[in-house]
Amino acid sequence: MDRIPENALWVRFPRFIGDSVMIHQALAPLRTLGRELVAWGPAPVMELLRGTAGYAAAVADPPAKPNAFAMAGLLKAHRAQGVVCLARSQRATTAALLARLPLRVGWSEGMGGLICSRSLRFKSLAGHQQARYGELLRAAFPGLPETPPLPFRPRPDAQAAADALLAQVSFPFAAFSLGAMSANKRLGAATWIALGRMLLDQGHSIVLLGSTREDLACARTLRAELGQVHDLAGRTSLAVAAGVIRRASTLFGNDSALSHLAAACATPTVAAFGPTDERLSAPLGEQVEVVRHDGLACARCMSCRCRVAGHPCMEGIRAEDLLAAMPEAAEHGLAERVS
Repeated sequence: MDRIPENALWVRFPRFIGDSVMIHQALAPLRTLGRELVAWGPAPVMELLRGTAGYAAAVADPPAKPNAFAMAGLLKAHRAQGVVCLARSQRATTAALLARLPLRVGWSEGMGGLICSRSLRFKSLAGHQQARYGELLRAAFPGLPETPPLPFRPRPDAQAAADALLAQVSFPFAAFSLGAMSANKRLGAATWIALGRMLLDQGHSIVLLGSTREDLACARTLRAELGQVHDLAGRTSLAVAAGVIRRASTLFGNDSALSHLAAACATPTVAAFGPTDERLSAPLGEQVEVVRHDGLACARCMSCRCRVAGHPCMEGIRAEDLLAAMPEAAEHGLAERVS
C-alpha cells in the first residue's frame, strides 16, 4: 500500500472512468505548483492512477460504498489539508466539513454552496466539462498557471505487462475499444467487422479491448469474422489497457472511458458519438477526431435508451467514416510509442 503523507490535498475521483481521466488532465496546473496530492476514489480508478506522476499516493475505497462519516475519519487520520472534488458529488466535501478541514473545493449545486469553502455552480459555466473543472480550480487557487496536461503514462509495471501482452502483435496496430457505459453508445459488430477488414487490408494489426460481458461477446464475434485479431478483452486492468493504448497507432472507440484514456495518452483517437453531446464531453487532444451521424432530429438526445427505430445516430456511422477520420498523425510518433 502507498505511504499516505500528512498535510496533503486529497482529490476525489468518481466511479465514471472517463470523468476521472478528464479530472486527472484538468489537475495539471495544480500539480505544477508542487502541491502534494493524494488521489482518492473507487478501486478501479485508483489502480489506473497508482504510481503515476503527480500523486503522492492513491487511496482506494473499500468494497462497500463509504459514507461521509467513514470518509471524514480517513481524512482526519491522515491529517488531510483539504479536499478537491471536481466530480458532481457532495460526499467528499461533506466528509471534509465533518473532518473540519479548512479547504473544501466543489460545486455549489444543492447544499454545495454551504458545504464548500470554494465553489462554483457547474450548470452556470459554459463549454466542455474539462474546461469547467479548470475554472473551478482557478477560482479555488488564484494565480494557477495555464499548464497543458502532459500525456498520461501508466506506472512501469503496468507498461511492462502491456508490452508482454503485445509481444506477438505486429506493428502498427489499431486498438478497438468495444465498450461503452450504455448500449445506445455502442457501435454494432457489423461496423467493427467492416472497419477491421479495411485496416487489415492496409497492413494494420488489430487489438481488441473491453471488459464487460457485452464487450467479450462482441470480441468473440470479431474473432470469428476476422480471424486475425489479438483479443485482450477482459484481460487487462485499466493501467495495463493504458499501456496497450500507448503503443497503438490509433484507437477507435465509442463514447467511452478508453477513448478518453487514449486521448490522455496522446494516442491518435477516433471516437464515435451518437446520443451524447460531444461539445460537453468528447475526449480532448490534438489527435482526436469525433465521428457522428449528423442531420438527425434526435441527435444529442442524452438519453440512455434509444426510442427511434434502427438507432440511426450510431447505426448510421459507417466504417468508411471512421477510417477516413483516422488522424494524419496516426503514424507520426510511432517510434516513440513503441520504445
